[in-house]
Amino acid sequence: MAEALARALGSTEPGHGPAPTLVLGPARSGRSALLFRAALAGSRPRALFLAPSALQRLPGARRGASDGRSLQRVQFLYPPSLQELLRLVASLHQSLPGPPALILLDGLEQYLAGCPGPQAVAQLSALLVDTASYFTGRLGTNPCGPASCCQLITSLRVPREAEADEHLGVLQRYFPARCWLCPDSLASLDQDDCGGNRMFRARLSQPGVPDHEWRVEFGLDGEMRVSPLPWGNTENPGVASDIDRAAGAEK
Repeated sequence: MAEALARALGSTEPGHGPAPTLVLGPARSGRSALLFRAALAGSRPRALFLAPSALQRLPGARRGASDGRSLQRVQFLYPPSLQELLRLVASLHQSLPGPPALILLDGLEQYLAGCPGPQAVAQLSALLVDTASYFTGRLGTNPCGPASCCQLITSLRVPREAEADEHLGVLQRYFPARCWLCPDSLASLDQDDCGGNRMFRARLSQPGVPDHEWRVEFGLDGEMRVSPLPWGNTENPGVASDIDRAAGAEK
């Protein structure tokens, strides 16, 4: 599975390689919070967080000293447009003080809004994957670095009917691992103490690796809580069908 994202979701199983990963979900499904949690998880020496605008708050973060120390390892950059993003990513090998072990790009749909065709999607995706590969080589030659690869995770907001997003067909060529976030409304109704919390299912899929699934809950304080679910759980078949239908729309 995609290691950085799996760690953010609390997986204790050994990883299966740093596959470039795409996090997909509707509006307010916790995509930014999941990426931010991945930036703080683990002991990687450096993470780079890219977004079209500055974060107004730390999404889904726990309020603790350990998160404060982890936050010091995260560098935030906010290129406002697709062209600025392309220029920034193309120059990262010269501008960063050291190779990051994790590159996170939030709000991909904002950069791709109004793209004239699939060429820009492919250009950005290929540049991101190539940049992560370059930093993997840098990390691999650093005998003092605890990480040996640079992982890439990006998020994309999609409508409830995922087939309406024209970019997915191109993106799936570059991001073989995908994490779908889907509202888990029935789970919320079943819990007397949910108190208005938002509930989601997260399914992480990667070719050649069994799927994994989690329940993600956002409290009224904005904190993100994650609990694993057994694969094939049928407690909420409607949610599973939504994820299956969305994932099938890519093919």
